[in-house]
Amino acid sequence: MTDSTTGPRRAPSRTKPLKPADLPIRVPLIHGETNASFLARTASANGLGAQRLLKALHHGRLPARTRAQLRPGVHEVLLNASAVARLAVLTGREEEQLHRALPGLAAAQQSGGEEAAVELTVWPEGVGNGPLKACPLCLEDGAWLVAAGHRWRPCSCGRRWECGDDGGYLIDTTPVPEIGAALQHHRRFDHRMGPAGDALVADAHQVMLWWWASKLRALRDVWRRREDTLGVGARLRRRQAAPAVVYPETIRLARLMADWEARRTTGREASPRQWLADVAEALKVPGLADGRDADPLEYWLELHAPDAAGEDVEEATAAERRWARLPALHHPATDRGPFRAKPCLRWVHGLPVTSTTRPCPYCGGSELTCRWVPSDDCPRNPSPASGQ
Repeated sequence: MTDSTTGPRRAPSRTKPLKPADLPIRVPLIHGETNASFLARTASANGLGAQRLLKALHHGRLPARTRAQLRPGVHEVLLNASAVARLAVLTGREEEQLHRALPGLAAAQQSGGEEAAVELTVWPEGVGNGPLKACPLCLEDGAWLVAAGHRWRPCSCGRRWECGDDGGYLIDTTPVPEIGAALQHHRRFDHRMGPAGDALVADAHQVMLWWWASKLRALRDVWRRREDTLGVGARLRRRQAAPAVVYPETIRLARLMADWEARRTTGREASPRQWLADVAEALKVPGLADGRDADPLEYWLELHAPDAAGEDVEEATAAERRWARLPALHHPATDRGPFRAKPCLRWVHGLPVTSTTRPCPYCGGSELTCRWVPSDDCPRNPSPASGQ
């Protein structure tokens, strides 16, 4: 067979470099979105494969593991400063806009190298590490949010809970109106209390999840009915629904915790036993102060003891003073909104609450920070983290 019978040979085809004109559709920026989610949405909206967009942001051949199929619920995309600059040009956005919306770009500001670089990574294992599935009603279907150590939170619309456990899932809370109402009560509570309000809600939520796991008799049937109304089954297990199911009682307990904070920090009579009796009466949990059901509240009172109040801050607002009086295990949230603060109670929903799951290398589980799992802010850690 000769060349004359086979025709001229074709030169290897090459994909043309992407230009801004190839991405005419600008997807809306979502505050707190992961880099991978934004890139996947941008590529999909413009009829491109995600790999082509990643290649356009990288100088040279993509690393082998970065050539894997991009899955925003599993992967994050790391970009250096040069790659962010390319992304801004291609999407018609200012770099400052991208940095404000995408927390994952923060590392790009410190990354060196003149050549653009892209790296595909897998979210680390462990609770609170994977991204949260975003509400499709308010944001965009298929979007994912940076969890920042949080496992769940209600969407601002009050109709969905965004969760990062088990690969990410959503809870449609519309069939249970009191869950949506709890979000409104949460907001009003935070508005009145300042950042300390959200911290108390986080603590109260931990107590409620303890009681859910121990099947507290006084509230068990109420929570069971809500779970059934939400449609638990093959697609939504009861354990997954629990964080939303206990939300209404969480806010009620947070208000009672705020009352205790006022007692212990303003010189009023602060009797733990009387406060437990008040909680029992308000939540209709008879005999609470005399049984094991009080255990999570006893742990909380141990941290929020009358002699554990922080120092007042001169020339501070009322909200700042409330925060300053919280125990040291509370750390300022990095963002605003419900469920942004982390609790001082450190047990983990889904793991045993009556024993240490893994001993801390510094305290062996003797500190309250690490009684259940090791914590970065263990008081005996020579270089403690901030908890955020």
